[in-house]
Amino acid sequence: MGLLRTLLFGRENGIRSNLRGMLGGGASGGGQPDWTPDSSYSAPSYDAAPDPGATTRPEPPRDVTPPEGFEVVLHVGGLEPGEVSEVIAGGTAICVANVDGEYMAVSNTCPHADGPLGEGSVEGSVLTCPYHGWSFDLKNGKCKTNPSVEIQVFEVQIKGDAVCVRL
Repeated sequence: MGLLRTLLFGRENGIRSNLRGMLGGGASGGGQPDWTPDSSYSAPSYDAAPDPGATTRPEPPRDVTPPEGFEVVLHVGGLEPGEVSEVIAGGTAICVANVDGEYMAVSNTCPHADGPLGEGSVEGSVLTCPYHGWSFDLKNGKCKTNPSVEIQVFEVQIKGDAVCVRL
């Protein structure tokens, strides 16, 4: 058994034993580097300091019952005119845009390269993908860049303070 162990794991102070020790594979001979942090090491903090200039968006209202087949996705004050955002509703990623006070919703995925349309920009009723600049008409989903392509458009209704999207 001793010979088999030596063949597999190497001699007590041999190169295989030292490599195994340096890679965390168990005890080995001396001379191992000490990878433990010293007292000057500071663990990263995951609590972000509040940004005094940041504005928080209101959460979607919970006291609104959406129409049949619709999901509440945003508070009416959640997006300023010209803003766009990604929301997840019913397991579906949706891009919601405020076009001069009118909310519109389309699929969040650009058919060109799967870009996140919710991170794009809006000018009028035209949404532009942040990855490669493909543009889509938010009213009908038609692509301005490649007319043979379109994205899914979702019906939107406002009920009270809630923006509701039919899935």
